[in-house]
Amino acid sequence: MNKLNSVVCAAMLAMASTAAMSADQTLPSKVEIESITAGATITAVDQAKRTFTVTGKGGKSHDFTAGPEMQNFGQMKVGDRVEASYVEELSISVNKSGMKPKLEEKTSVARAEKGGRPGMILTDSMEVVGIVTAIDHKTRSITVKGPKGKDFTTNVKPDVKNFENVAKGDNVVVNYKQTLTIADLPPAK
Repeated sequence: MNKLNSVVCAAMLAMASTAAMSADQTLPSKVEIESITAGATITAVDQAKRTFTVTGKGGKSHDFTAGPEMQNFGQMKVGDRVEASYVEELSISVNKSGMKPKLEEKTSVARAEKGGRPGMILTDSMEVVGIVTAIDHKTRSITVKGPKGKDFTTNVKPDVKNFENVAKGDNVVVNYKQTLTIADLPPAK
């Protein structure tokens, strides 16, 4: 529930702060993408305990335990480089599709092929659909009912274009996706 509230609130605040044009150029929409990539070096591996230590550029070390789902752990060696990438995508749009409020969550995991370098891709995605239940174009206030029947009210900033086209009964659709990619790379030559 906290995750849902956080995503919906973040999306509504994104809409309140700024918006791009939707495909038909008549309703607000916004897409934000943020990513970070970091690298480290494997400085210790205990094959029997399935543990390993990575040390970053600043010298800070972290110990990890590889679960049974981590294939190819036996190939990890001291000196290997580990690279992790984290990407968050958030999109919010308004449409007149008439969908009912809903919440869909999906998780997928892609592992390295058996015999390949250790690694994985973990993706969590969520789609939340709400309905505009109240709107005041003069004060730029909007209320949206979410999938659990609760209302959320916020003010929309003046730089959001086409807010005047949003009407009671329109759908607000929030899509949120986070992807974590971890790859074990051979030592640098």
